[in-house]
Amino acid sequence: VKGLSLTEAKLHFIKAWQALPDYGISLFVVKFSTSKREELLGVAFNRLMRMDVNTGDHNKTWRFNTMKAWNVNWEVKQMLVQFEEEDVAFSCLSADCKIVHEFIGGYIFLSMRSKDQNQTLNEELFHKLTGGWI
Repeated sequence: VKGLSLTEAKLHFIKAWQALPDYGISLFVVKFSTSKREELLGVAFNRLMRMDVNTGDHNKTWRFNTMKAWNVNWEVKQMLVQFEEEDVAFSCLSADCKIVHEFIGGYIFLSMRSKDQNQTLNEELFHKLTGGWI
């Protein structure tokens, strides 16, 4: 980077950052219903990950394309995500469940969009997926 301009050095830094294995993963501290200890829930554009809170190791991955539904119990702040192979329930500890719900809904919405730049935004579907009234 010594011979690079400031802009080129910044671009190299951004490319290196984007190449990291956990780039683009949003992390939330949760407590899964099957566990007594706190763990991490990683939310990426195509999957959810159960991760060790101390090491960051990925213990389990669920892909969005195998998801059937997700629901939030707003009173007890618990989420239930139903996949083809299993149901996953957890309580949100580091953020409101609404945030996790919005991440999942937003990523599902983006995955449904076509590559066509002229596609009109379906605001009703977006609000349905992110607003909590599925």
